[in-house]
Parts: sequence; C-alpha cells; structure tokens
Amino acid sequence: MIGRLDQIIAIERASFVSDGAAGRIPTWAELVEDPRPFAKVELKAGSESGQAGGDVARQRATFTIRARFDLKATDRIRWGGLVWNITGLGRPVARARYQTIEAVAGEISR
Repeated sequence: MIGRLDQIIAIERASFVSDGAAGRIPTWAELVEDPRPFAKVELKAGSESGQAGGDVARQRATFTIRARFDLKATDRIRWGGLVWNITGLGRPVARARYQTIEAVAGEISR
C-alpha cells in the first residue's frame, strides 16, 4: 500500500474570528502535526445539478492516508487545486495502518 500513497495532500482546520458584526467567519490553516501527508487518491463519479445562481459540478474522491487520530469531520483537504470537504471520516481501529476519507469538491458555474 505504501507505494500507492503517491499524492501529497494538505489537511486544514478552521478557527473562527469575529466579523465585526456579531458573527464569526472561519479562517483555515494547515494542521500543526503532519499537515501534508502522502495519500492514495481515488476519484469517483462526479455529478452536476442546477441550483439558483448556476450549475454546480461536484467531484467525489476517496483519500487513503496513514492512520491518524487527530482528524475531524469538519476539517478539509486541499488537493489538485481544489478544496475537498470531508463527508465521511473512516476512523482507524486499534493497530490500523491506514484510514479512508470520503470527500467532495464542487464548483459553481454561472
């Protein structure tokens, strides 16, 4: 499996700052511990749908990385010039070497 982990991804986590109008906005930064792990990336079937303001094209992918216990479902991945929102976080069990992360990236065209 290690030979298939041939892509470098960036894992980011949001912290929130005040927007000055009683709201909060996220600012994203790479994780402190191993922020750019190697991954195996498997692209899945994409989809398109019409929404107010334009069409949305979505691409799904599965990222396989070495097992780690610090990830949250609210984290995100940067890879291939896109931001990938995590939709499924496979939790590693004891002694697991790898874990899978399901994610989706989307773009709006007008």
